[in-house]
Amino acid sequence: MDEQARELRARAKSAGLGGAAAERAPGTGVARLARTVAVASGKGGVGKSTLALGIAMAAAERGVRTVLVDADLGMANLDIMAGVRPPHSAAEWLGGRVTLAECFVAVAPRLWLLGGASGLARMADLSVPQRHRLVEGLSHVAAHVDLMVLDLGAGVGSGTLELAVAADRVLMVTTPEPTALADAYGFMKACVRGGRRAGWNVACSMAVDAGDGARAVERLRRAAAKHLGIEVQAAGAVPDDPAVRRAVRSARPLLASEPSAPSARAIRHIEGMLAGLPEPSARPDLFSALAARLGVRVAGALAAAVGGAAVTGASMPR
Repeated sequence: MDEQARELRARAKSAGLGGAAAERAPGTGVARLARTVAVASGKGGVGKSTLALGIAMAAAERGVRTVLVDADLGMANLDIMAGVRPPHSAAEWLGGRVTLAECFVAVAPRLWLLGGASGLARMADLSVPQRHRLVEGLSHVAAHVDLMVLDLGAGVGSGTLELAVAADRVLMVTTPEPTALADAYGFMKACVRGGRRAGWNVACSMAVDAGDGARAVERLRRAAAKHLGIEVQAAGAVPDDPAVRRAVRSARPLLASEPSAPSARAIRHIEGMLAGLPEPSARPDLFSALAARLGVRVAGALAAAVGGAAVTGASMPR
């Protein structure tokens, strides 16, 4: 895995991930940007990060080149759950102390993690150069992979909402508990107010059985349809499985430590369902939408990156 990470960082640097947009002109080839899935929850402790990591690993197992982004600006911990240690944090990159290419770490074949930015209170506090760096950097990464999974922070912080509203698709994670369902609904309501109406999915974790999970998902779907006027598709349910707790305690990804566990099979099913869905129509890509919401003026080299980052003869390792 260390060799894979070194190769990724070397190729990312050659593709222009190491510098600011204004420092190099883009090449002539334009790549299709990756599909983006934001994994969200109304509150902590519902299994959101387990699902985000599992979905990313399941996609990578199928041959999909995937980047998992720990987008929690306060309490980033995906590196611990994945059992890896990124060389540098996203906070260091946003602060201009390291290049983005230096922040990647390989988790599994075809899967890389961009560690979180613990210590940044909220996205609204980012300076203009940091906002440019965020949009440009993520768009360049998206030109080298097929899928970007964003593990959002719990709750309705400004940074979390900005990413949730901008992503291609949102996977809302809840449990059957009434408090979790209420908080998930509150998160969805805040996103709808922010302009997001399409591309919603919901999954239930910690379900006693399939019926328990299905009932929880249906309650949230009906509430969203009745009160928010949005269509939410059911993604499935993950059982309350001791294997999940064992994986977290051992600091190993669930799909690697216990690939045949009921919870691991359920997560693979959810990933397969999401992969088969058409993307919402008439939506800008995450990076154009995020640039607009952050007030970043997209011009010059940054516009080329956002509109379809150029690949200068390099690609992510397969």
